[in-house]
Amino acid sequence: NDPTMAEPIVLRMIELDPQETSNYFALAKIAEDAGDYEKAEAMLMKAKDAKPNDPIVFLQLAGFYNRQEEFEKTIAAFTQRAVLEPNNPEAFYTIANYYWDKAYRDFRLKEADKKDLVAKGLEAVDKALTLKADYMEALTYKGLLLRMQAVFEKDAAKQQALIKEAVKLQDQALELKKKKTAGLG
Repeated sequence: NDPTMAEPIVLRMIELDPQETSNYFALAKIAEDAGDYEKAEAMLMKAKDAKPNDPIVFLQLAGFYNRQEEFEKTIAAFTQRAVLEPNNPEAFYTIANYYWDKAYRDFRLKEADKKDLVAKGLEAVDKALTLKADYMEALTYKGLLLRMQAVFEKDAAKQQALIKEAVKLQDQALELKKKKTAGLG
């Protein structure tokens, strides 16, 4: 339970197997918990050097950057993960989720920046849905992103069309949920 006692053990484990990324993750967590964010990031970068094509490394980096409130670095890590897993719809869904969250929750952003985030989120969620058309969570987030896009739309007809599409996606997601629940019960 004492991080100062664990660190030497983890360092020794890294010496024994420098390719094992979980040891770098453990050391990064110890450093982050101690408030040494530079060291934590350095450990995650060593994990990346050890396995530059491992999507898990980029998930760890994204999580770290998100906790540090470094949005651009978070997205860059998630994007690299998606590059490494081009056929994984969840990789693109995750990116869309973070774009929506930033646009929805960060009240310091200007409208133009929010529009840009929504557009990038829609691009990512469309990739997820191209890979898996019945991806319930992605359908839900596409609807949320379309609703946000509608808020920025000045043309009433276009605004209504976006809302109508969002409702249709919500209905699709609910229908998929019903089918999934019925299949499990």
